Amino acid sequence: MDPILHTIIATGLMYISYLTGRHFGRSEGHKDIIETILEVFNATGMEINEDGDFFVTTEKETRKVN
Repeated sequence: MDPILHTIIATGLMYISYLTGRHFGRSEGHKDIIETILEVFNATGMEINEDGDFFVTTEKETRKVN
């Protein structure tokens, strides 16, 4: 196999792997962060308003975190 063709194929496959990992890693990462926050605060929901205030909702109340 020609070294130039081999380099092009290898670089192309590495780039496709990079894009795939970036896409799936980001979408799963956000989901994991949200699940962890809800678990830590034992919350059923969360909300962030326009001012950047973070609220968690438990079974009894809604409270501001930051």
